[in-house]
Amino acid sequence: DEVFMSAQEAVGAHRDTQGSCQKSDFLKLPCPNNCGRSYNHRGTLRRHLKYECGVPPQFKCEYCPRTFAQKVNLNKHQMAVHKNILDAMSMCFVELCEK
Repeated sequence: DEVFMSAQEAVGAHRDTQGSCQKSDFLKLPCPNNCGRSYNHRGTLRRHLKYECGVPPQFKCEYCPRTFAQKVNLNKHQMAVHKNILDAMSMCFVELCEK
């Protein structure tokens, strides 16, 4: 038991010296255009630069005037706001396929 407790204490002591790694401890990557945004991942920063920073939104909703910087947000919008239109369109498509 003494040997096990010593090993357990050593692990605890080591853990205590390491501190906790929190999200705020990671290096944030600031936008080089000085827009004030910063990101945890290079890919997210690249997407911001390509589709968002100083670029007009590229994805327009075909059912209303809303525009979005990312296609995923357009899709979420359409499913939430225009679900009835999409459902009606899919019903028409199914009826055409069955004929």
